[in-house]
Amino acid sequence: MIFRFWFESIVGMFCIICILVFGQAGATSFALFALLPIILRIRKITKPDERESQLFYKAGNLSLALAIIAIVLISYFSSVIVNGHIIGDNWMFLSITSILMFHGVAGLIVFYKE
Repeated sequence: MIFRFWFESIVGMFCIICILVFGQAGATSFALFALLPIILRIRKITKPDERESQLFYKAGNLSLALAIIAIVLISYFSSVIVNGHIIGDNWMFLSITSILMFHGVAGLIVFYKE
């Protein structure tokens, strides 16, 4: 489960950077999330036990709060131009990748705290 959260955090941050640098073309980096089931199968990670499932749902609640903050910030800075691309034009991709990144960060916080 920890590996999953690390993967979501790193790939989410990479996607956000790609979208900010390359604009709409950077959204193709979102396809990296499709590798998660393949990597989990290769690493032979089993299904989570009851404790891990409870912590996973707890991380989901925390990530929702962080995602709302991220979406408000994206809305607030929607007119800012980064590398020739307006943030408001890519709000959907930035919102989705920030939700997944913050889910990974929240999961790491919850798992290391508990």
